[in-house]
Amino acid sequence: MDPRDFLQIATNLSNGSKPAEFRTAISRAYYAAYHVGVGFLNGMDCHISEWPSGHAEVSRDLNNCGNHELTKAGSQLTDLYSKRIVADYKLNKTKYDDQQNTQATVMQAERIIGTLDQYVSSPSRIEIAKAIKEYRKKVSR
Repeated sequence: MDPRDFLQIATNLSNGSKPAEFRTAISRAYYAAYHVGVGFLNGMDCHISEWPSGHAEVSRDLNNCGNHELTKAGSQLTDLYSKRIVADYKLNKTKYDDQQNTQATVMQAERIIGTLDQYVSSPSRIEIAKAIKEYRKKVSR
């Protein structure tokens, strides 16, 4: 399955009118970006855990890859994860019960995916993978 399909669903839901649609859009947008990130890192032989710890691993690896744009994408993924937690579990918080915030969040996921896609075939992937592996070695992972 292509995780970008989650992004299309998120886009469709963000055009809805109900809080459940908006919150589900945020969740799907996060998972689209997360799974594209997993595929990106796994494709460089920087394998991500299939356990819940994998969520933090993707952001942490991107944040420590030595590439400014990918580091920014990692930080944005962390932010998107926080938004997903609120959307999925904090039903008393209404920040993501409206279309404007939801559409901005879906666009954030699109930007993250766009950044990752820029580097899929980039010659700098070798240096990026090397930096991630060196970082992992430092933190003994």
